[in-house]
Amino acid sequence: MQFSVAYNWDPRLIEEVVKNKYPVYEFYASAQHTTVGGGRPSFILPGPDDDAMRAQIERMHEHRIEFAYALNAPCMGGQEFVRETHEKLIGELQWIQDMGCDSVILTIPYLMEIVKEQFPKLKVRVSTIAKVNTVNKARFFEALGASAITPDTMINRGFKVLERMARATRCEINLLLTDGCLYECPYRQYHYTLCGHASQTYSNRAYQDYPVIACSMAKLADPAEIMKCRWVRPEDIRHYEAIGIKSFKIGGRRLTTDRLLLSVKAYSERRYDGNLADILEGFSFIADGIAEERPGTDSIKPHLRIDNTKLDGFIDFFKEQDCDANCGECNYCAQWAKKAITMNKIGADIQLFSLGATRKNLNTSRFFGLDHESRRHARRRAVGS
Repeated sequence: MQFSVAYNWDPRLIEEVVKNKYPVYEFYASAQHTTVGGGRPSFILPGPDDDAMRAQIERMHEHRIEFAYALNAPCMGGQEFVRETHEKLIGELQWIQDMGCDSVILTIPYLMEIVKEQFPKLKVRVSTIAKVNTVNKARFFEALGASAITPDTMINRGFKVLERMARATRCEINLLLTDGCLYECPYRQYHYTLCGHASQTYSNRAYQDYPVIACSMAKLADPAEIMKCRWVRPEDIRHYEAIGIKSFKIGGRRLTTDRLLLSVKAYSERRYDGNLADILEGFSFIADGIAEERPGTDSIKPHLRIDNTKLDGFIDFFKEQDCDANCGECNYCAQWAKKAITMNKIGADIQLFSLGATRKNLNTSRFFGLDHESRRHARRRAVGS
């Protein structure tokens, strides 16, 4: 068992991992914004300078830990074919290679081909954003030169396809453990596209986390949706090892060092007796961040608790179940939600109301300062043009 762990550019994370002998073979991160962009908007990521990045990568190498640079936006808006931007892209990849990075995490197939052609010292890791969810797709990415694939998290409980994928390719299958996205979320690709453009150097990085608002509302309204999310418990890693998967990924580049270490410790020890929501992503119920503690607000928070001690045996059902076909008829996750999930109803209702009001303002364009009359004039101008 080995872990690829999100890195927040705090050198203490390296030292704690080494001191505690956690089985971390790789960290991954990026600058705040890049030519390609990534899976998080710039404003929530730390922004170290080049010297600090280089020094920390060297420190990782001293402890035989590799570093992967994330350039995993799903879309560059065609800028990769504009000469000026393409030149910047090549320069950035050269800088990444010169800085001593071991690999790049990519989503766009064309960029993988560029790296294999021009930067052979860099290994290619396929991002979960590429939605590798079949054996055939995994083989295609292997043919493009990938050495590792993080599968689409939506197949995390699809043991048959994961086992066959692990057998069918020479690529390392690196399973993301901590993802809290809705199962088959309709906002997921839109969300990653927004994040990608919001972290690109040539973008004005306009960003509003509408997908997280919608996602959080679904989870608050129906705890069964929390159980449907494709996270993996520390205790259940053994089931994936049994089908040939030995490499696992822990997300959270925006998180604090203590929060990341909590996840690394739990998964390294294959056991966690606390609130599972504390070691996963996607359950803060605010727009892509961790809520700050403010005096007087404790009683109006949802206080989601997923009691991990009550989830033994939960994963067994998925070894045979076809969720894609039967989710509309099955009540399995709802039953487990009643058993393991608790929330402060008042806090959940307040959060739902707040998120719903923001969503309504976005949908009616009031968020942008447009009243009824302004919207009517805007529609007339559009028809006239």
